[in-house]
Amino acid sequence: MSPFLRSLCLFACFAVSTNACAQLEEQRSTGGGKCERSVYNCADTPNPLPPADTVWLEEMTWMDVRDAMASGKTTIIIPGGGVEPNGPWLALGKHNYVLQATCDAIARDLGNALCAPVNAFVPEGDPETRSGHMDTVGTISVRDETYEAIMTDVAVSMRAHGFKNIVLLSDNGGSSQSILQSIAEQLNAAWGGTPRVHYIPEYYASWNDADQVLLDAGVTKKGVRDGVHDDPSSTFLMMLTDPQTVRWQARVDADLATIDGVSISDRETARKWGLALLKKRADLTVAAIRKSVEAQ
Repeated sequence: MSPFLRSLCLFACFAVSTNACAQLEEQRSTGGGKCERSVYNCADTPNPLPPADTVWLEEMTWMDVRDAMASGKTTIIIPGGGVEPNGPWLALGKHNYVLQATCDAIARDLGNALCAPVNAFVPEGDPETRSGHMDTVGTISVRDETYEAIMTDVAVSMRAHGFKNIVLLSDNGGSSQSILQSIAEQLNAAWGGTPRVHYIPEYYASWNDADQVLLDAGVTKKGVRDGVHDDPSSTFLMMLTDPQTVRWQARVDADLATIDGVSISDRETARKWGLALLKKRADLTVAAIRKSVEAQ
C-alpha cells in the first residue's frame, strides 16, 4: 500500500472509530515492534536495502524473507545435521558443515527455495547406556521424540508464514530418516496436503553416489579405508565450507593430509572434487524434490 493510500485509510478509519483505527495499525505491526512507533515495523513498508544474496533464513531480515516469498520462493528446506565423532581429523559438526554447502546449492538450483537453519541436534544414541555415537566424548544426542518435536515445530512455523512446500531432509542416518518420513506423513494427513510436506530420502542416499563419483574417477580405490569414521567425500565437501573443519593446514604441516589413501594436501584439487561432489548431491536432490512436488 502506498503512503498516500495508507494515510487515506487511516483518516477514514479515524473518522469512524479510534479503536478501529488502532486495530488496523495493530494488524499491520510486524518485525518485532509496533507499526505506530516506526514505519519499519509496518508489514507493507518497502525494504530500505537491496535483497541479501543468501538463501539462509537466519541470514535474512524479515523484509528479505517477505520479498523473497513474494517473488516466488515459497519452498523451505528444513535440514537435519548432527554432532558426532568423525575420526581424528574432522570436526564433530561434520553433517552441519556439509549441509552449509549442500542446502545452499540445492536451494539455489531449485530457484524457488530457502533453507531453514540446520538442526544440529539429532538422535545419536542413548546417553545412559552410551550406545551409538554416545560412546564418544563431544557427541550430542536428543531423544527421538525430541527430534520429532523440533522438526515438526519448525515445519509448523513455516506453514504459518505461508510456505507452500516444506522439504525435510537429513545428512545423518539412523532413526532421523524414519522420523522425518513419519513427520511428513502425519503433517500431510493433518493439513490435507496444504502446504505439502516432502520427505526426501534421496538426499541422504546421495552420499553413496558422491562416493561413486570418486571411485569412477580413480580418485579413490575400492576397499582402501583407514578404518575411521571419515572418508574423502566428507572431507572434500567440508573443505568447501571451511578447510579448518578438517584441520587441513595442521594436517599438511604434520604430513597427515591423507584419508583412505587420498591426499588432500593440494587445496585447489580438493576444492575441485568438493565441487564435483556438491553438484552430484545437489542434482540428485533437486530432481527428487521436483518429482515429489509434481506428484502432489
